[in-house]
Amino acid sequence: MTPTRRAAALAVSALAAVLLPVGLATPSYAAPGCLSEPPTGLLQAPCDDEVPPETTLTGVSTVPTAAGWVATSTMTFTFSGAHTDADADAIGLECRLTGPARAHDWTTCTSPRTYSGLVDSGQPYSFAVRAVDPADQRYTYNDLATLPGDDEPGEDLDASPAGLSWGQDTAAPVAFVTPDAYDAQSPQRPVVPSRRLPIRLNSNERDARFECLLDGRTTSCTPGPWVLTGVASGDHTFTARAVDRAGTPSAWSEPFGFSVPADPRRRAGWKKQKASAAFDGSVLVSRTQGARLVLKTRKVGELRLYAPTAPSYGTVRIRVGSTGWQTVDLGRARSDRREIVVIDQFSGTRRGTVVIEVLSRGRTVKVDAVLARTNVRRGD
Repeated sequence: MTPTRRAAALAVSALAAVLLPVGLATPSYAAPGCLSEPPTGLLQAPCDDEVPPETTLTGVSTVPTAAGWVATSTMTFTFSGAHTDADADAIGLECRLTGPARAHDWTTCTSPRTYSGLVDSGQPYSFAVRAVDPADQRYTYNDLATLPGDDEPGEDLDASPAGLSWGQDTAAPVAFVTPDAYDAQSPQRPVVPSRRLPIRLNSNERDARFECLLDGRTTSCTPGPWVLTGVASGDHTFTARAVDRAGTPSAWSEPFGFSVPADPRRRAGWKKQKASAAFDGSVLVSRTQGARLVLKTRKVGELRLYAPTAPSYGTVRIRVGSTGWQTVDLGRARSDRREIVVIDQFSGTRRGTVVIEVLSRGRTVKVDAVLARTNVRRGD
């Protein structure tokens, strides 16, 4: 305190001592319990309003995701302040922003408050707003009671500001979708002799999740090595996209087309036999000449037979509709994948039912699965 202010304080204190009634000591602090602090007179004890106003954040332009992220560089906040008692003083508001850009300490503000041009960063943003009683905040009291000083700092503003914290990520992720399916006959549209297709899903953004479609319908999937299971027989298309923590999706991946063979229905002269390495865990077995299997189709541009081979096995013949028979000797055919291409994908279209008939007599024939699909399109 300067010598001038100290002299003034002593003079006022001395005057108060003379004028105040005997036995009434000068109060050291303002008395609590009032609604407004300005003193009403020089000889009256100051009054201290101890109830601060409260703050409410009423709206935000973009609500963060459950993980606390937004995909925008502009945020607008609406807010208000109010007294919780009968105080009629006007409400003031102060805002603060912390984060990587445009950060500032407490400053007077009004609702709505917009921040634009914010930047993506690993550091989160945090907005806070607090209500203030400006009329009361001007008055503080020291132990001389009637002079400006420092009584209870901060009690004229909300000690628990309203606010919101968030992370910002405005860049779209990139999805990497890698199916584990190789087919030398048709690399662009492979045949998968299984109801399981391993697929690796990765993104350039950490913590991205994936959305996947099988034949245009949503199917659950997870990032990293993942297996599409329970795939039905027939032709399929798979695609996926990454969605980052702010909810921004990547572009859909290039559709991946593939086909799954079918098990022929058992008929007279055939019996089912378990086989762990088989397509559906079993094969159809026959030693009866003329015994047939039938696979109903409309158009066939490619036909593959999946069957185990061994020198002791017999022969079958296959045709589509009314076309000529083609013979397959399961005792002579050799294939590590037990896959025999009966009609390749460039041999034209045939119409009708696929018929497999046992040609040999008294020799074992085993059939695992059959693929019958339309021709590959040019450019596939």
